[in-house]
Amino acid sequence: MMSAKNRTVLFIVHLAAVVLITGGCSTENIKTVSTEEPSGSSRIEPSFEEPKSCVYTIKSSVNVRSSPDVRRLSLEELDQNQTLGVLAKDGDWYHVKTPSGSRGYVHKDMVSDTWIKVHKKERRLYLVKKDTILKSYRVALSSKNPYGDKVELGDGGTPEGRFYICQTTADPSRLKYGPRSMLLTYPNSEDARRGLKEGLIDNQTYLDIIKNIKAGRIPSQKTRLGSQIRIHGCGSKYDWTAGCVAMDDKDIIGLFTMVCSGTRVEIYRSAAQDRELNGPGYLNRRILEGAKRELAKPTRYAYQSAAAVQADCPAGGSAARTPVTAETIIRALRYASLDVPALVQEDTVLHPWRYSSCTAKTSGSRDYAQLCNLTIYFYHHSLVLPNTMGIKYYKYCKPGDVVVMHSGAAKGIDFDRIGIVDDTYDSNGLPNIITVWQKETAALSKPAADTTIPSIRYCFRMTHPFDYQ
Repeated sequence: MMSAKNRTVLFIVHLAAVVLITGGCSTENIKTVSTEEPSGSSRIEPSFEEPKSCVYTIKSSVNVRSSPDVRRLSLEELDQNQTLGVLAKDGDWYHVKTPSGSRGYVHKDMVSDTWIKVHKKERRLYLVKKDTILKSYRVALSSKNPYGDKVELGDGGTPEGRFYICQTTADPSRLKYGPRSMLLTYPNSEDARRGLKEGLIDNQTYLDIIKNIKAGRIPSQKTRLGSQIRIHGCGSKYDWTAGCVAMDDKDIIGLFTMVCSGTRVEIYRSAAQDRELNGPGYLNRRILEGAKRELAKPTRYAYQSAAAVQADCPAGGSAARTPVTAETIIRALRYASLDVPALVQEDTVLHPWRYSSCTAKTSGSRDYAQLCNLTIYFYHHSLVLPNTMGIKYYKYCKPGDVVVMHSGAAKGIDFDRIGIVDDTYDSNGLPNIITVWQKETAALSKPAADTTIPSIRYCFRMTHPFDYQ
């Protein structure tokens, strides 16, 4: 086996043709499911069009139709609480774009642009439509732990993150909940992942929770993570709940008439956290910070061949895989609180057919970091920036975007490298890429003479932190 000085380097890639893509309560009576999955090596090219606003699904198994008619072909099937970009309104239908760039139509009864937002520190609950606050209410929280996030049963914390109303009760136990009650989907998927890691729940309970969340059902309410997190009545003058959000009776009665099962609820620690997480480019900025940290603390690699490299990971353990660049990118995204291998593993449970084209079989948790699996996940859970509209569109690629590239080093593989767009540029004004360039020579600032310049196959932009809960 040949050895090489192992380094993470910053090299210049010509970004040839990268384009930016950004982006009622009834049931649908006809469902025609069709395949939506890209091949592990094929290139899907969404077109360029900016959404004008956003909606989210309030039902599970929502079909994106090829035209505004329930009898038309289903282009894609969506889970509960997924965000869509709105391109136009056509009668009772929205013309929408999914994160992967698919364009189609969803019926107005399948989506909503109204949601609830809670700021714990300020003790305020807002009913929001698009970007407009319709109503503002005073709320009460826990007397035991009003500021802490909920971790486990009995801690009194009010959970933070994105949830949705999974049950509405018009006549609950009045002494406990007042005249109205709305159960939230706590624990959500992120809570379940944390609970499994910390030994609070077992694997089967974890799987049941994430499947129920996606399918619009109530997650398990009998675990050590806690349960019965509600928005309800009985007063807001002082903190008194066990982790719920309490309102005055007249306020909860009024709010109850304006929401339904499926309404999204976002709970923030404070108004300041809301502004931070929803600020322009928040995740991109965090990802780039993580990538720069990787430059300062390079991973150690031992060169074996162009097709197989042994990666020694700071987290412990090692695995031979192609390519070597994924470990660096995974750690950069973890700096932004995105545990991508865990998210990929979860997605393979919910949508196994998406990953059937990946040649690397996922036999263990380490295998979820394979580039093929990462690419499929990013394709379905990020904004997809296609590369078909000419070199002038490179300017749409922003620092912190994730790029998947093809170096030509491995025959029969359409992409073999992954990197993160830097905030530095070459003499031609093209952005640099932070990645690992594996050669047995010294670190390079540009590809060696005997290699081809990598071309961009995909460019992905992560969306809101709550989208990965």
